Amino acid sequence: MALVPLPNGAKLSLATTIGVAVAISAISNASPAVAATAAPHGYNDNDLVLLSLPGLSKIDNQVRRVLDGVDASHFILPGVDSTNLTAFPPGAGVGSARAITGWTPISKVPGFETTGGDAKTGTTSYLDSDKDLPFISGENATMLNIRVSHQPGSTQEQALMAASDSGELQVLRLTLKTGAQLFYVGELHFNPNPTTSKDAEMTNGVMLALQSTMTRFPKVV
Repeated sequence: MALVPLPNGAKLSLATTIGVAVAISAISNASPAVAATAAPHGYNDNDLVLLSLPGLSKIDNQVRRVLDGVDASHFILPGVDSTNLTAFPPGAGVGSARAITGWTPISKVPGFETTGGDAKTGTTSYLDSDKDLPFISGENATMLNIRVSHQPGSTQEQALMAASDSGELQVLRLTLKTGAQLFYVGELHFNPNPTTSKDAEMTNGVMLALQSTMTRFPKVV
């Protein structure tokens, strides 16, 4: 029987070193998908990259592990099945990848939860029917809401404030005790004003407006 999944012992970190963009000229329609780059990419097996592929909403703004199993101008995207031509139109895979190479630990996290992400619904009705019919029109926006212990002047506070002020997409990584890693990409806002309730720990709020579906990868062995 599988163990009950618990977040206890998980470690949170913020990506603080992201490399320059490597231009992607095409994404193959294959399983797994292969990315072609305009110049040598320099990636190694299990490197982490942040994808920017506006024409492919399924994987745009996602963190992916890569495999350097082709040549200097191609890399593999394990877990990406791009054989569905509706979701992955040929010629739409133009964009870039940026390697993630540095992280700042975010310690003392008493709160970590997502809101939204549920189905967006509506109803319709017809003249020849007395009953309204529901339909699903998409998915509501997902927000990641985090509380961190108030640590004024700390490295993590400085990193969160810089990320909040940058105007660029940010990446958060949650590493579970099993070694599995979850990645969240979005616009980050850090509230420097701590909560101040009697007999309660002072904390700051961090909000991440997710711009893609979370990705999860097993421990690298």
